[in-house]
Amino acid sequence: MLGNAGETELDLRFQLFGIPVRVHPLFWLMAAFFVWDAHRLDLVFIGILCVFVSIMIHELGHAVMFRRFGHRGEIVLYLAGGFATGGRLSTWRNIIVSAAGPIAGFLLAAIVWGIVVALRNYSPATLSEHQVVTYALSNLLFINIWWGVLNLMPCIPLDGGHIMQSLVLRYLPRRAEIRVLWISILSSGAVALWAVPYQRRFLMIVFGLLCAKHVITLNQRRQFR
Repeated sequence: MLGNAGETELDLRFQLFGIPVRVHPLFWLMAAFFVWDAHRLDLVFIGILCVFVSIMIHELGHAVMFRRFGHRGEIVLYLAGGFATGGRLSTWRNIIVSAAGPIAGFLLAAIVWGIVVALRNYSPATLSEHQVVTYALSNLLFINIWWGVLNLMPCIPLDGGHIMQSLVLRYLPRRAEIRVLWISILSSGAVALWAVPYQRRFLMIVFGLLCAKHVITLNQRRQFR
């Protein structure tokens, strides 16, 4: 998560399965930025909806596990994703909660793939309808598979970063904060550099900012030692 998801008058609020949800307006802007190269307003809208559904399912995975462990889950969608809040957990419960989000996304991807297989012989009435269906299904697959994989990178504040942090704090407590920062810098920097030749601007921006943020934090920690 980049920045602070402060409350605004434009926040969308609702409950899903009894879990409070708040959607910050910047979430919609970032989702639109991600899918804008669709070049058609109807496909852009479908793309934003796919991002919303995918992130919501991901965060529901976290929130449901929080509740499973006796905590009141709450979901906030903001910027490049979102987060689910709950309470303090033991090391392995924290790892389970962190992993529940990507797992929920992978399950959604499996369902979408099943739909793709079932519609293999689908013959739409018009090319426009075919484009919308194909675009929606391909976006859902892309987001829930590739974002799920990237979200498991060992970089704070991604889920893989929280898993890595829990393990470092538990098994390598000496200078744990510095270890976590270095692992986050190396992993986020690697993804940002990998994205350059493929012109994946979203990945370049997000992981580049994460890398820069952790470098600044590491330098600050060294200054105060």
